[in-house]
Amino acid sequence: MIPLKLQTLLDGRVVEQDRVEYKNGWNPSDVIHTICAFANDFGNSNGGYIVIGVDTRYGRPLLPPAGIKEDKLDQIQQEIFQYCNLIEPRYTPRSEVLEYQGRHVIYLWCPAGDNGPYKAPVDVYSKSRDEKRREFWIKPLSVTTIAKNGELAELFEKFSSLPFDDRVERRASVDDIRRAYVEDFLRESGSSLASRINSMPLEDLLVALEVANETDTGIDIRNIGLLMFCDYPHRFMPGAQIELVHFQTDAAEAGEFTEKLFQGPITEQIRETLKYIKSLVIEEKVVKVPMQAEAVRFFNYPYEAVEELLVNAVFHKSYQIPEPVEIRLYLDKIKIINYPGPDKWINMDKFRNGKAVSRRYRNRRIGDFLKEIDLSERKSTGITKVLDALSRNGSPAPEFETDEEGRHYLETTVYIHGGFRNPAV
Repeated sequence: MIPLKLQTLLDGRVVEQDRVEYKNGWNPSDVIHTICAFANDFGNSNGGYIVIGVDTRYGRPLLPPAGIKEDKLDQIQQEIFQYCNLIEPRYTPRSEVLEYQGRHVIYLWCPAGDNGPYKAPVDVYSKSRDEKRREFWIKPLSVTTIAKNGELAELFEKFSSLPFDDRVERRASVDDIRRAYVEDFLRESGSSLASRINSMPLEDLLVALEVANETDTGIDIRNIGLLMFCDYPHRFMPGAQIELVHFQTDAAEAGEFTEKLFQGPITEQIRETLKYIKSLVIEEKVVKVPMQAEAVRFFNYPYEAVEELLVNAVFHKSYQIPEPVEIRLYLDKIKIINYPGPDKWINMDKFRNGKAVSRRYRNRRIGDFLKEIDLSERKSTGITKVLDALSRNGSPAPEFETDEEGRHYLETTVYIHGGFRNPAV
């Protein structure tokens, strides 16, 4: 069972279009190349999806789908399995036959592989040794191509360092996962698995969500499973929590303050932290303007900007570093600190202006899960959204500070709206 609904995919929601390929018909070599490319996951975007039986126009699916004749469905599925055996190391996507708008399509889910890099024949039909050569296929953007020179070196380097959020935590077991969190996520994200919650064991749900690996003796839990569905991920990853300090006086560090520690699944940490800030910090001010019918309204801090910065901090921090995400609430500013800072290849001037585009995400799986419940877009638009929200509110521009030499941290400061500084306004 593929957890992402076909309807959601065809609507262009949740998944970027460069992670989806539509095939009008069954072309074995072409499909196997794409499967191999998604398995290699060169862009670190967690693979992708193939729908066979759907034509496109300008990159968008044409509906209703062209479909596949019913008497060909079993044969094509068997051939997909047969030709996937030619991929080295062996890799097989998950597949379903679905009926959509009265037509049958074959829906393939090709998550990023763990054992690559993967290579596949240039021509799956070829019998000769030379013609049956295998190549390493990648999708650097929306085109499937053979990895060359530097790309090939980068591909091998990628598989030598599997992202931390996708690694197995050997100390964890299924007993560390709370089923209620899994069920809530499936319902909120609109997954097709939601309709089968009552009939599926927890182990099957975790494997279907790719947060656990099947083994001969049970399942292995990945770090992403603990971060999303465990009451105490900080026991396995000490930095998997949010520390908030709320200063009540101008003296700040030496004055009166409140400390809060938010733990549990990272989605709950984000929501509980935002709830605290929204109820105890965010204020709106209404100013009557002479000779003007409408009053001027603004907030001390626009909630949308604070939300985006917090989500980005949780998304982009390294969970191999024991320090938590830190939030410091002062009378005139909010500071959000996470570790480490932006990757060294990112130009900080472009970053500050919202123009830096991420080539690779530190926690790709966290991004996928946050996006499915609308907590993140994963399109490198976070800073732009923050700048826009502050501008609309009339707030000062934020400050981003890091140590340029090592990029060990990122400290973001959002300043209070000037109208809250001046009692006369």
